[in-house]
Amino acid sequence: MKKAVIFAIFLSFVFFGCLETTKLVSSGTFENEDNSAKDDSDEVTDDSDDEETDSERPARDDDRERPSSDDENEGEEDGWNGEEDDPDERPDRDNDRPGRDEDSPWNNNDDDNVPVDPTDRDSDGDGTPDSEDGCPADPNKTVPGTCGCGVAESDSDLDGDGILDCVDNCKNDKNGDQNDLDGDGIGDACDDDLDGDGVKNVEDNCVKVANPKEGGLFSQKQPDLDGDGIGDACDDDIDGDGVKNVEDNCPTVSNPKEENIQPDSDDDGVGDACDLCPEDKNKTEPQTCGCGVAETDSDGDGVLDCVDNCKNDFNASQLDSDGDGIGDACDETPYKKDEPDSPDTDTSDTDTSDTDTSDTDTSDTDTVDTDSPDTDTPDTDTAG
Repeated sequence: MKKAVIFAIFLSFVFFGCLETTKLVSSGTFENEDNSAKDDSDEVTDDSDDEETDSERPARDDDRERPSSDDENEGEEDGWNGEEDDPDERPDRDNDRPGRDEDSPWNNNDDDNVPVDPTDRDSDGDGTPDSEDGCPADPNKTVPGTCGCGVAESDSDLDGDGILDCVDNCKNDKNGDQNDLDGDGIGDACDDDLDGDGVKNVEDNCVKVANPKEGGLFSQKQPDLDGDGIGDACDDDIDGDGVKNVEDNCPTVSNPKEENIQPDSDDDGVGDACDLCPEDKNKTEPQTCGCGVAETDSDGDGVLDCVDNCKNDFNASQLDSDGDGIGDACDETPYKKDEPDSPDTDTSDTDTSDTDTSDTDTSDTDTVDTDSPDTDTPDTDTAG
């Protein structure tokens, strides 16, 4: 508690001290403190000086021309306060500007003050300005020539094919036409994989036509459908049926000719060997409706007729609420399932009282007249 009281008293002194200082500064008490002291010490005892009146003071020359503000401040802008008759003491404004670079091409002290064009430099020191030098960074060339900048022009042609080595895609093998089938920068004359399919020429079943191995990089077999040693990419009869690919109605399925014609029962241009609907001219595979059934949609609802539960009524949802196989769109009673007539199983009529079997008269046994035929013989009178 005692410490808190002491600290509060200390803050009070600091506060009031600052307040008094502020008042003194604002009132000008501290201004010219040295001058006021001097005036006190040099106080004149002659009362006549104190009684000097304004009339005795020199009259003010109101006609004197005051310098303009520009004249008064002249020289202050560039830090010079000397008199006008000492111009040599004024600093050089241009040289004192910040960022001035004596080596800058734009630093020109000529009278015309025209900047130097940077393109007139000679970067490679070959005596030709960059603006006229076709190879500004190559001291040995001013034009690219055949080999280009930075590459010495040489008459070297090791293979003697007329192509300088600096631009020859086969420096050690004659390749005058500079052919490069796979465009890999290696001329055909010295490229061990001409078609660039990853298979060396000596192993490739299609040397000049890309025929990559099946199954990717680690596969060991190039495609060869008929196994004739000629890869599919360059084989003109892939299935080996004796019919060229361009004429074959089954180019990838063997469909040999019969009587000089490849079998095509429905005459649709697809041979029977590869036609899954060989009797249907409109199809080569069953599709949705099967062979022999047209893939039509009469009501345009996106459901083919062969599976549409309302062929003539739009019923895209195929909703069949009562499950009778007839869609709601064309069902007269879509929410009531028709119950089939049940067979008559009423067995309550069991009247069997008419069991009269007493009439056992069997005397009436009319039979067919079985009279024997008349067998009378003629009278054979023998009396006389």
